[in-house]
Amino acid sequence: MKAQKLNDGMVQSAVRLPQSLHEQLKKAGGTRGMGEEIRRRLEASFDAEAKAPSDPKTRELLEAISFCAEQIARDCHSWSEDAFAFEVLKRCVNMLLKHFQPKGEPVPNLKPDSLFVIDPLFSPTQPEELSRSYVRLWMMLGPMRADREKRR
Repeated sequence: MKAQKLNDGMVQSAVRLPQSLHEQLKKAGGTRGMGEEIRRRLEASFDAEAKAPSDPKTRELLEAISFCAEQIARDCHSWSEDAFAFEVLKRCVNMLLKHFQPKGEPVPNLKPDSLFVIDPLFSPTQPEELSRSYVRLWMMLGPMRADREKRR
């Protein structure tokens, strides 16, 4: 594959594609063009890879939850729009968490650099307290996530 450098900081390259993939990319690119569609999809794949959890068990759990949500939507309705489907997914998640649950008792075992260890005013001793804090943090950061998504 020979690459040719252009003045705009971009590099042109030739890639051999199966005919069906070429047609899909051309169609998906529409007025933007196939080259822009290829760039957009490649960048999205690298972004997704960078966002993926590094822990293999976390990735496996998220894949399992996603699988269950897709199957429920296929057989029932979307979990986010239907109370029955929501309940089915909630029970799937609980079963999956039990499947992945490590052995032993849940005793506080925070890392030394945890904000909860550093802050003497708040040192949670119960999983419920810590869970509530993480969910609140996620909810507070929601507008920041939305802004970041809009800029893409």
